[in-house]
Amino acid sequence: MNSGRRCLHDQRVASFCTLTDLQHGQDLEGAPELSLCVDPTSGKEFMDAPGERSPSTLTGKVNQLELILRQLQTDLRKEKQDKAVLQAEVQHLRQDNMRLQEESQTATAQLRKFTEWFFSTIDKKA
Repeated sequence: MNSGRRCLHDQRVASFCTLTDLQHGQDLEGAPELSLCVDPTSGKEFMDAPGERSPSTLTGKVNQLELILRQLQTDLRKEKQDKAVLQAEVQHLRQDNMRLQEESQTATAQLRKFTEWFFSTIDKKA
């Protein structure tokens, strides 16, 4: 993960941790303190605790978590694409490495034959 993505990821984690802190350790689903209470004026308010209204905090938290989830899914797709590109590059480099090793072995064999021929020619003249 590059530093820019890491920073963005850290920000999202921090946002998620902030949301977790706001929950005060309460589970969002099934918590008796979080009963739905529709305000007749706006139709959007929830009861966080008995008698205390806070406009759309649960909806806001859910929306923020959905945004974080979508961004993480996008990041995951990008990481998978990057991984596929890198795997293809590794495969290509392995093939190049094998080709170069074969060429090196061929060149070594040719040099050995030339050296043998050269010294045998000198020995014949001497």
